[in-house]
Amino acid sequence: MNPDIEVRTYFARHRNALVARGGFSELFAAWYLHRMDCGIELPPECDNNGRDALAALTLHCAGRPWKETCAWTVHFREPRMNVFVAGDNATGTVVANVFNENIREIGKSVFYSDVIEEGHPSRRSVTEFEGSGFLEAVGQFYAKSEQRPARFFWDDDEHMVMVAAQPDCDLAWLDSLDSAAIKTLDKDVELALLEKRLYRFECGCTQDRMLDFLRPVFQKQGDELFAGEETIRIHCPRCGARHVITRESLEAHADSQKP
Repeated sequence: MNPDIEVRTYFARHRNALVARGGFSELFAAWYLHRMDCGIELPPECDNNGRDALAALTLHCAGRPWKETCAWTVHFREPRMNVFVAGDNATGTVVANVFNENIREIGKSVFYSDVIEEGHPSRRSVTEFEGSGFLEAVGQFYAKSEQRPARFFWDDDEHMVMVAAQPDCDLAWLDSLDSAAIKTLDKDVELALLEKRLYRFECGCTQDRMLDFLRPVFQKQGDELFAGEETIRIHCPRCGARHVITRESLEAHADSQKP
């Protein structure tokens, strides 16, 4: 199992803002090792957006309800890529994947946010944004979809801080923040600790889940799916992990699910 990282959330008194921060070196190391195992190589712009996505989504999740799962799918028009990142507060897991090949051109950059909370119907929001960086995209998502401003800052190469407006927030103060102000935040603002949460990089894409995913297709188009071969190779869309599925195992799985 990958190591946990700790994210702390605070209430900024007299400024009425939520502050979340964490160190992400262990999370990034787990992501890089996973990519090495899967043979996934990314150019620098994709790698940077993936790092930003993992950190920003984790901080976002830390300020959300315990039973909530969040997933962001972000399409960048230029350079063209899709960034997927998701976090499950119930399990304390986050996962990411970046796609930079065979991306369909849709003429705009779009941020898709999906939220699942126990006992509630799933929710999706779709917002357009400008820019080529993930932190630009998530800032515009907050302004348009969450309808409150949020700022994200790298305190150093491994530590990120999120400052998000709460009711009656001092918006002039929030807008004035920069990297220098983040380094002295503890001295300049009264921060009251709200919560500590642990997160780790983990997808959970098991062989059985891949079989569940393929079963409906196999039952309708089994011959077309395998195209005369005894095995197929598929990639998990959430993390990029490679899975080899045999026709025999898929047949057995399909038979086991019959009433």
